[in-house]
Amino acid sequence: MKVIKYLILFFLPAVTANAQNIMTSSPYSMFGLGEIVTGLYGSNSAMGGVSTGMRDAWLINTENPAGLTGLDTLRLFAETSAFLKSESYRSKSGSSHAFTGNVSAFSLAGRIIPRWYMAAGLTPYSSVGYYFQSTQPLEGSPDSYYTSIFEGYGGLSKVYLTNAFMLTKNLSVGVNVSYIFGNTKLTESQSDISVENRMYTHNFYADFGLQYHRQLNRDASFTVGAVYGYKQRLKLENSIAITYSSNETEQSKKNTTQYLPQYFGVGGSLAYKKWTYALDYSLHQYSCLSSGDSRVKFKDSHELKMGISYFPDGYTSGSYWKRITYKAGVDLSTPYMQINGQTGYSYRVSAGMGLPVMNGRINAAFYYDRTQLKNNVFGREAFGVTVSYTLSELFYKLKL
Repeated sequence: MKVIKYLILFFLPAVTANAQNIMTSSPYSMFGLGEIVTGLYGSNSAMGGVSTGMRDAWLINTENPAGLTGLDTLRLFAETSAFLKSESYRSKSGSSHAFTGNVSAFSLAGRIIPRWYMAAGLTPYSSVGYYFQSTQPLEGSPDSYYTSIFEGYGGLSKVYLTNAFMLTKNLSVGVNVSYIFGNTKLTESQSDISVENRMYTHNFYADFGLQYHRQLNRDASFTVGAVYGYKQRLKLENSIAITYSSNETEQSKKNTTQYLPQYFGVGGSLAYKKWTYALDYSLHQYSCLSSGDSRVKFKDSHELKMGISYFPDGYTSGSYWKRITYKAGVDLSTPYMQINGQTGYSYRVSAGMGLPVMNGRINAAFYYDRTQLKNNVFGREAFGVTVSYTLSELFYKLKL
């Protein structure tokens, strides 16, 4: 327990402090709830992020909370994740490049009593982060120009408590109860005048999962699962701060409404000898979001994830290289944002390894991410790496 206690004391303040920090540099994160954070944490990032039909003795699966019942019953687990990425954005008006990195998630998990498992943690939900300038002619003075600076930061975070129950030997159910909170600041500056729009929101939320797992024989097993999250209203409390010559005045603004979109997904995995194959499909109904700009609209997003892993030797007596898990995956989706009526495609390819270390495992993933809308309205490319460290300690003396 001492090792996990020190891990909590070291990483939890860092995750809490960074929960609202910049995790993106997209100029379009100013719309809606910001850029939705996906694929930046978890031990299955290298497998395309598959989760709905995944379960393992070392997998803290809160994307499908029912998968938590696959954990080793004699261990307490702690996991933290971090990422680094290089992003490039292109549009008809220009291009930009940025480098970002952060601690992205933290979680604790374990069995409470027979058939009851729990997890708790903190993860990002969305992120806002951008900076750009716009130069325009001054009205009435054709040869004069003024420059506006636009910048924003913040986002939403999610604190969750997961409960999973093994109803039978094969069937498990689970629920995530979450508290969604966060604030964003969007600023427009001209000369010595600055207008800052501040927004804050918070609400409770829940999503649900189901898994059926069956051992076919000594070398093969399969798992199928489903997840569901309902549409949740978010009230954004708005205020405007106007700064002129170092003097600031603040005034309230009419509250606005956004939503956490409804979603559902199905998936499955097949483990055969040293190989695991997984496939997920999900639909997120982002069309309920409002951008506040007639040029930008949100639409429902379909997503297909495929992953594969290879584990040469599951015995601790084997050589170190045979105890490494090799992983790869693909994530295909339709972008949830439509700009000037143009849609497009989005995909991510990833590969990585799970490395055994003392009292735990390190899962590292390298990925390439691309989103492209038609007619070159918008394009995004990202190269990145995610690292998750899962630490476990035997807890058998206190198990019931």
